[in-house]
Amino acid sequence: MFLINGQLHSDINLDNAVQQLLLELPLRLQTPLETSTLLAATEAFAERLLHQTSALALDAGQRQALIDFCQPAALQAKLDRELGLQPDSLRRIDYRQPRFERWSPLGLVVHITPANAPLLAFCAVLESLLSGNVNWLRPSSSDGGFTAQLLQALLEADASGQLAGYVAVLPTTTGQIGQLCKHANGVAAWGGESALHAIRQQLAPGCRWIDWGHRISFAYLTPDAASPTVFDAIVDEVCRLDQQACSSPQWLLVDSDDAVVMSDIGAQLAEAFERRVGQWPALTPTLEEASQVTTCTAMAQLRQSFTGQTGQVWNTPGWRVIWSHDRQLEPSALFRSLLLKPVPRELLTGTLQPWRNVLQSCALLCPEAQIGELAQTLIAAGVTRIAPIGAIHDGYDGEPHDGVYALQRLSRRVSVSLPPSMLASRAALDRLPLPPALAGVPLMDKQTFVNQPPDPAAQLYFRSGGSSGTPVLSGFSHDDFQRQMRATADGLFAAGLDPARDRVMNLFFSGGLYGGFSSFTKVLEQLQVRHWPMGAPADDDYQEIAQIIIEQQITVLIGMPGTLHRLFLNEQPTLRRYGAISKVFLGGEHLSEHTRELLHSCGVKLIRSAIYGSVDAGPLGHACQATADGVFHVMSDIQHLEIVDFAHDTPAGDGESGRLLVTSRARQGQSVQRYDIGDSGRWLPGPCECGLPSPRFELLGRHGKLLRIGTDFISLTTLAHHLQTPFQLILDHGPDGLERMRLRSPQAPQETHRQLQDYQKLTSLVQTGLLTVDVEQCAVEQFARNRHSGKTPLLIDQRR
Repeated sequence: MFLINGQLHSDINLDNAVQQLLLELPLRLQTPLETSTLLAATEAFAERLLHQTSALALDAGQRQALIDFCQPAALQAKLDRELGLQPDSLRRIDYRQPRFERWSPLGLVVHITPANAPLLAFCAVLESLLSGNVNWLRPSSSDGGFTAQLLQALLEADASGQLAGYVAVLPTTTGQIGQLCKHANGVAAWGGESALHAIRQQLAPGCRWIDWGHRISFAYLTPDAASPTVFDAIVDEVCRLDQQACSSPQWLLVDSDDAVVMSDIGAQLAEAFERRVGQWPALTPTLEEASQVTTCTAMAQLRQSFTGQTGQVWNTPGWRVIWSHDRQLEPSALFRSLLLKPVPRELLTGTLQPWRNVLQSCALLCPEAQIGELAQTLIAAGVTRIAPIGAIHDGYDGEPHDGVYALQRLSRRVSVSLPPSMLASRAALDRLPLPPALAGVPLMDKQTFVNQPPDPAAQLYFRSGGSSGTPVLSGFSHDDFQRQMRATADGLFAAGLDPARDRVMNLFFSGGLYGGFSSFTKVLEQLQVRHWPMGAPADDDYQEIAQIIIEQQITVLIGMPGTLHRLFLNEQPTLRRYGAISKVFLGGEHLSEHTRELLHSCGVKLIRSAIYGSVDAGPLGHACQATADGVFHVMSDIQHLEIVDFAHDTPAGDGESGRLLVTSRARQGQSVQRYDIGDSGRWLPGPCECGLPSPRFELLGRHGKLLRIGTDFISLTTLAHHLQTPFQLILDHGPDGLERMRLRSPQAPQETHRQLQDYQKLTSLVQTGLLTVDVEQCAVEQFARNRHSGKTPLLIDQRR
């Protein structure tokens, strides 16, 4: 049964199928297969297996195995473990050098799979899809269309329809395998030594050979760990798959050279077989396989009878334990044939050396205190995997297989090197991602965000906005945080930070669950820049900070504008004499012209926003060396941004302002979809002079009830609750450049000040010297009005 472009065919020949596939191959190779597309399809496929009666010929065990294998979380964990986070990102391996690397698909991979593992072919193709390859499968001659039907069901679960072009099933004779291999960039094959050798001879020059040959696994036992429970466990794993899997124990090697000890262990094994063998249905060997079992058993008995070899055979028609007191190893005849050998630990490496290339798993049975030593010894002897006896057939997401990461064998590592002057501020050379499917997704407001139930994936929490006494927390997984901080590092790099030369002091606030300080510490770590995590002071004393700046020759400061303003204002003579701070990167609110002039007078040449974002949604945009203040590039690798009309859920027109809606592409710890973060902005047309392809937007300010004042968000609703009287706010900068809030109210200034004392967040900003508050008694009819509409605005922002 052929599978071509998602359709099953029984009336097509190999030549026509290959010709059709080759015509489409260049398009497939140049079109990246998105991981999200594949994971959405596997999730839908697993759901159908779980909830629907399928026509697929699967028993209960096979169905559950496929459901488990197709879980998006397991596949993503495998991808992350084997290829790293964002493996398809062509990015700098070091921000200080213009050298870019990524994992890329091999291209066309041909899979040649065996008959003894019915689900292996499906899993092999899915694994290769995870690496982004185009896949042609040649199933075993006994497959009977089973795998083609399985793969078709997976393709039917793909809403995008893209996967169909990346999977083909091409049943061929053994003689036709070369016809497939000559087109391949990689050939993955399973089988014995002779079969693999025959296939390899048909590969085109340069084609990658991905062989999965037979392997030998065993158990290693120290006598002091022996017990009936241990022997039962060994027997269970011998019988579970009748030693047909590479992970099935074929030998029991014992850390002893004492024949009495070995004889006792053999007898106890025989008793365990008697107890447990009936728990496992037995495979019926072929005549040739049964003959091999009989021959191996008889030869062992003959050697012991006629050559006086020390040993014993415990034998029944259903199982056998063959003890020979030597260290001559050989493969088991399988079908519940366990070879018992004495191998003291100091002789392990020499005994296993001839088998080093085919060793796989070892079940280590010893006291806990000896695990470390024996694990190291076994690995040195050539074992690639050590597992508990009861889990010798199991694995974990991303576990190496036969000593390698499978996805790395199915991928190639590519690089791009540039002259230092080219794309000097580009951290990655990636295409812009496709927009997410958001049709019909409702807008998410602050309350909806806050009311989300805790996500089990969340591992890291920061205080988010909020104006009540109870902190609102925003959750991230550690992978979320890692990826978002790397995007922030890319943005800070684009904005002009030079990891090779700059010496950076981090002056963001820390503690109280605020994320600025720890986030930028992580960012600077990723940039591999020399940095001093100082933190903003809790009081107005900046003398120590200024002294350390001079002693450590700091050249770059990052922090909130209020903090940096107080630093330069308080320590102006010292910093002016020093004159070596050349760059300042800001977070939060805009910088006043007065403060800008102050910084320039102290030698600062570059003043730029560090990053734009929110604790809820994470970093959203970054500046570059070609943009004006308030203009940002969207962090397209982690965020999708929409700008919609203020009154309707429709895109804002060209050049028109609207509400910013954020959808996170990389967020496991909390859902962020079409989240109205309360800011307004407008798109800027055309490409940016810096060369970055990501879209740009101009940030225009808040449109909701939260307002960034000083270094924090002040709630107008909470302010009104405390004042209990009409008021109007005017925001500007005072004579000293500090942010100022001028509050007009009809009541007496003393009463207004008294009411404001209860608003802790506001009083904290005033006490730390980051904000001044002036109160003016003013009748409501004297409040400022809009000269066009005649309306009285609650807020007049004159800070820009």
